[in-house]
Amino acid sequence: MDLGQLETFLVVAREKSFSRAAERLYRTQPAVSLALKRLEEELGETLLDRTTKGGTLTDAGATLLPLAQRMFDLRKQILDTFGALKGLQQGRLNIGANESVTEFLLPSVLLAYQQAHPAIRIQAYRQSSERIPAEVLERRLDIGFVSYDPMHPELMSEVILRDHMVLVVPPDHRLARRHEISLESLGRETFVAHNAITPTRNAIIDLFARCGTPLRITMELGSLATIQEFVALGAGLAILPRMTVLEAVRRGRLVEVAVKELQVEKLIRIVTRREEAMSHAAKAFLQLIRATDFTHTEAVARRKRT
Repeated sequence: MDLGQLETFLVVAREKSFSRAAERLYRTQPAVSLALKRLEEELGETLLDRTTKGGTLTDAGATLLPLAQRMFDLRKQILDTFGALKGLQQGRLNIGANESVTEFLLPSVLLAYQQAHPAIRIQAYRQSSERIPAEVLERRLDIGFVSYDPMHPELMSEVILRDHMVLVVPPDHRLARRHEISLESLGRETFVAHNAITPTRNAIIDLFARCGTPLRITMELGSLATIQEFVALGAGLAILPRMTVLEAVRRGRLVEVAVKELQVEKLIRIVTRREEAMSHAAKAFLQLIRATDFTHTEAVARRKRT
């Protein structure tokens, strides 16, 4: 049994005429008769009483009629649903990102996406970077943001932003008025650091070790915003991604000081599954991401909010 045979049956039943049904279906009358005969043979029942004018439905035909109509209603629902998905009239987008991306990169992007596609339901999850690739692989996330290449054969990663780690100090600190300093001058300073173990943190520790400079971390916290508050209060210095301190520096709560040896990049990547067909909602989000200039987006967005 196929949908073509059921459609032929429905049209014949509705038109009460093989000839009119053939016209509606753009087929010959013998072809309509053959399709109906094959359906009857498969079901083992006569569906139309051909001795009457127009072919009256038999009991079996009357039983089949609502079932066949239900199948075509379901077919239409499927086509309408996927047409809506393709047209971004409905759908869902699941995104995972670490703290820095969630707090300092995504807000303006998600707002732009929502304005362009208001019918799409967005769910953004804040997760640790090491967990995000697994969430994408397990299909809990459509797109993930990480700061490293997962190096997994089933995943694709693409760099969307090259940020840098920068030193920030309180406005009244002795280094705040210096244009540039050497790493060696930080040997006696104390630092407030994030308590997450990341490739970037390890790179900074290695840099201090190579330069023979002590890195005195006296406080570790779980929030970048909290770290900035403690630095502003004089609890220590911090080395943070530039995009996360733009607003605090603009407001004068923190001062960015250039460190000659500090050339640590903070890459932001998007991660997706390699082989799987991507939803239209996810494709639209990727197009927006690739068209966004992240070097200016957050700074401009924050200025507008203030």
